[in-house]
Amino acid sequence: MLSERLKTIRKKRGITQEEVSGFLEVKRQTYGAYERGVSTPDSRTLKKLADYFGVSTEYFFREEGDVPAVVQNKEEERLLLLARRAEAIPPSQRERIINAFEQNIDLYLEAMLTPEKRGRKKKAQQYDA
Repeated sequence: MLSERLKTIRKKRGITQEEVSGFLEVKRQTYGAYERGVSTPDSRTLKKLADYFGVSTEYFFREEGDVPAVVQNKEEERLLLLARRAEAIPPSQRERIINAFEQNIDLYLEAMLTPEKRGRKKKAQQYDA
């Protein structure tokens, strides 16, 4: 069951074995053995896999009907996938990317405010300063 779940969730999210093995810091062949059921990950690696895919460790062992929804919608799933993939980026570069993402979100949300709301926000910021 574990091997099937690993393969299914990885393929469903469009992730390669190389990406998962890179995150786990194991050879691709090692991860491939997990998916084929030839080898079983230790508890530490299983926890890392659960974190990577955004599921509980129990997810890998439950019967098909017992699995709750992992994410609320496709957008949330994409953001979670991007966050997991970003873990493979060196920390200093990852921080720059995250900061740029946050700034873009803030700029977009600011642009979405009506002129009236923008004026109120600026007044509130002036009072806070």
